[in-house]
Amino acid sequence: MKKALLGLVMLASMAMADTQESEDLTAKEAFLSIGDLLVVRPLGTAATVGGFGIFAVASPFADMAGAVDEVWDPLVQKPADFTFFRDLGDFSGE
Repeated sequence: MKKALLGLVMLASMAMADTQESEDLTAKEAFLSIGDLLVVRPLGTAATVGGFGIFAVASPFADMAGAVDEVWDPLVQKPADFTFFRDLGDFSGE
């Protein structure tokens, strides 16, 4: 148990060190980054996978309506962007 906790702390430390180039992290930013890494990113990954599953079922119907992009974006693209292409601890939505 101690090794797993130590591994998570080390992983979070490395991830935070990579996102902030020369700025000093405040305690609030550090906790946001750790929470993002340990809670929000896994939930975002699950949302992306679940959205892809829903898209796989809905895509034939969306294709008949000519609206594949309108189904893809909210179900897969937005959760993937939020999960994988956002700076760690950045919840501003920009």
